[in-house]
Amino acid sequence: MTINILVKLLRIMPHRMALCLGRIIGRILHLVLWKKVDRCEAKCVKALGVGVTLAREIVRESFLNLGMSAVEFVRLPVMLGKIEELMSFPEESQRVLRSALSREKGVLLMTSHMANWEMAAARVIHAGFPLHAVFTSQREQEVNELILDVRNSFGMYVIDSDKVMREIFRVLKANGIVVIMQDLDARREGVMSEFLGLPASTHDGIVKLARKFGSAIVPVHYVRDKNNPAHHVVEMPEILNDRPGFGDDMTESLKVCNDVIGEWIRERPELWLWLMDRWESTLGKNV
Repeated sequence: MTINILVKLLRIMPHRMALCLGRIIGRILHLVLWKKVDRCEAKCVKALGVGVTLAREIVRESFLNLGMSAVEFVRLPVMLGKIEELMSFPEESQRVLRSALSREKGVLLMTSHMANWEMAAARVIHAGFPLHAVFTSQREQEVNELILDVRNSFGMYVIDSDKVMREIFRVLKANGIVVIMQDLDARREGVMSEFLGLPASTHDGIVKLARKFGSAIVPVHYVRDKNNPAHHVVEMPEILNDRPGFGDDMTESLKVCNDVIGEWIRERPELWLWLMDRWESTLGKNV
């Protein structure tokens, strides 16, 4: 079955049926990728300080969330008419984003691999806030086309990874909004900073950009409802630049960024993508 056929099937299904299929896909991945699952559980135990039994449950639920998120991503073009019903974006969070934009220095949305980012992006754009995000090309051309098709459907502006810094500079100078995934392993280019209590190489670009352009950094938190998996909430609780001393010291500022994301993960660990090798460059694959 080609990707195009699967996409067409998912888009004609009732939404809750599609989510059930997503959970099944997540379960299958959990079974098939058992070596990766073992590493995920080991990371979970070490980072959260939980027992093996709880770590297994967290990782299993993380795979179910991954399956549902993948299905939701594919279905986004046919879900846009109900995006307000499926994803809440409280007025207080919108006020924070408007306040950040009122400074006219551009905005850096600091986000992470939790719940379903693409749905959150669609909801924010639907509320009238254009977003720009970097597109990283995948190996499969069909996958690239699907990603671009979905993002175009809800109005995401794509930044080509070949000219990323030039485009980000342009957007921030025009008081636009750039999305930054802040929970990736920065490898040799990063600054050492603890993430969930473990040493991690952390990208410093978000703080450098805030310093260079005076841009506001707004953390974006989005979660899946425990009682209704079809419903999500996207929250923007604060502007990090307003914290005393933020931006003065690189290491301390990155610690603030990591701590914010770490708090989200501790609150809902089953929504984070434990499959990511967040600590590979510092602790190796066998963490």
